Amino acid sequence: MKATLRVLQHVPLIKFVGGPHVATHTPVSFHPCAPAGLKPSAIVSAPTSGHAASFQSRNNLSKRFRYTPLNDVEINDVLTGGAEVFIK
Repeated sequence: MKATLRVLQHVPLIKFVGGPHVATHTPVSFHPCAPAGLKPSAIVSAPTSGHAASFQSRNNLSKRFRYTPLNDVEINDVLTGGAEVFIK
């Protein structure tokens, strides 16, 4: 009984302004800046189903986007979890 009373007395800490908002459906229309009043296509806006995304390797990009090879210190840090401490 006491647990029920505590639940009923609960006041949420977050208060939303204006109460619950009702979702409204707006019809598809053209953007004011679109050339010649073009409307978005339903085929383009629909998610692609059944098509696998094509994989592109970063090695096909320019050198600045490619992975840099790891040196021995970095490999050792990864394998040991950074547990080695070097005191000079």
